Amino acid sequence: MKISEAFRNGGRVFFSHPGSTLQFTLVEGCMMMAALAPLLFLTTENLKLLALLAVPFYLFLMLWARVNAARAMEEGLGDGSLFSVTLVDPTGYWRKLAFGLKQGFFLLLWSAPLIAGLIIARIHISGEMDGFTVLRMIRSFGGGDLMTGVIYLALILVGTLLLVAIGCAFHSGNRFALALEDRTLIKHHRGKLMGCWFCALLGLIPFLIALIFNIIRYLPVLGDLNGLVYGTVDIPSTKITLLSMGIGTALTIPFLPLRSLILAAFVRGLKDHQAS
Repeated sequence: MKISEAFRNGGRVFFSHPGSTLQFTLVEGCMMMAALAPLLFLTTENLKLLALLAVPFYLFLMLWARVNAARAMEEGLGDGSLFSVTLVDPTGYWRKLAFGLKQGFFLLLWSAPLIAGLIIARIHISGEMDGFTVLRMIRSFGGGDLMTGVIYLALILVGTLLLVAIGCAFHSGNRFALALEDRTLIKHHRGKLMGCWFCALLGLIPFLIALIFNIIRYLPVLGDLNGLVYGTVDIPSTKITLLSMGIGTALTIPFLPLRSLILAAFVRGLKDHQAS
């Protein structure tokens, strides 16, 4: 199965049935908003703790919904439609939930270095620590050079984020194999599947452009941390940052199903090649 073929088949379903694609996206979006609805409690001071309900809401709704979405995509790649009752099919709910929890556990393991790094950073900068103390710590971490310390920290962050991305790519085909009722499909094709996952990141181009745009805007600030602490460096407008990221995210959302369809097409192609 070629990655280019997966792109072609996934794109065919996505672009040739815009009505079904839009309906699919709306259903998935509504489910996501329902799962995250408890976060609205953050707007009320006395009820903020209730926002934690978003965690069980997400687990019990979205893990099941993602498996259903995978099945709907596989049907859409065949003779079915992306938009069908499959999206809300309650059959085998606990099995789908157990699968989702297992997937989440594996991704949590891949994320362990990132989580550990964030906890360590939080411990070191907690309390009443001022900016000068933070700079001294970064300089010490860099062997006496502030910029070297910043580069080291940036490399650690990028490395842990890359590890999370690799984990997501490694497990990305599991729900589609489950949807096709054959978990062995991707057993010897993990490497190519991971390559397909990274190539499918092209569907996030609007968001990535906005992210890179803002990174470039903030690079001068990162290059003059002393000026940041002393207040002698101009910080880019937060309004423009939020606006650009919001636009990038809004333009990306319609293409999210395309990314998943490409992966679904790749796994389905493995099944078709196996049968032929």
